[in-house]
Amino acid sequence: MCRNTLFAPLRALGVVTLIFSGLPSLAQAEDLLIFAAASMRDALEDVAEAWDGAPLAISYAGSAVLARQIEAGAPADIFISANEAWVSHLVDQGAIDPARTEVIVSNQLVVAGPIGAVETNTDLATALGSLPDDARIATGLLNAVPAGIYARQALEAEGVLDRFLPRLVQTDNVRIALALAARGDVARAIVYRTDALADSQVAIDVHIPGHLHDPIRYPAAVITGSDHPDATALLDFLTSPQARAIFESHGFEVPQ
Repeated sequence: MCRNTLFAPLRALGVVTLIFSGLPSLAQAEDLLIFAAASMRDALEDVAEAWDGAPLAISYAGSAVLARQIEAGAPADIFISANEAWVSHLVDQGAIDPARTEVIVSNQLVVAGPIGAVETNTDLATALGSLPDDARIATGLLNAVPAGIYARQALEAEGVLDRFLPRLVQTDNVRIALALAARGDVARAIVYRTDALADSQVAIDVHIPGHLHDPIRYPAAVITGSDHPDATALLDFLTSPQARAIFESHGFEVPQ
């Protein structure tokens, strides 16, 4: 059983204000409250249906936004991040117990565009270089959102970051970048393979080789302040064969 909740940041004058004072009223006392990367939404909904423990209340957003909310005291039980850096940051802050942290899945990075407007390419530089000079390219925030961090690394590794940086549309999470491509608001988006597979309005232009960026791993971790009796059991379930089969059906991979 799953209850979706939304804990949104307000962005004003360049400052992110974290809104979580009303969280207890949005989730029942017996619920397991999960903060999950936006790119996990479709797969995690199916995993939640297979879980037979306490009801799950899930908030989806960019990993950076969720990590900052946890650091500021948001009462989550489980954090699922789209990269290991934000979990490591919370471990350093004492907000996550490293002994109760597991990498559950991995992913790939792709360039995707509106269906019908994509010609399959063999490499990142060719895929972007073939676009018109005024074409825009969406991805996550290059210095905060995991998909954007991986995109920046890949563009740097290919030696084309400076060339394409003025044309990048940086978004708060990868699903926003995908939606811009699906609507045709941008020519391409650098997103996860799982996101592109989940949206029938986009097609994959090129799979970005994994050696161009850090490994894309999704760690799940129990928040230090959580005393929910099912928190560790859910962490174990997320790495079970049943859950991993569901993740794989959505295009995720079992991490090596």
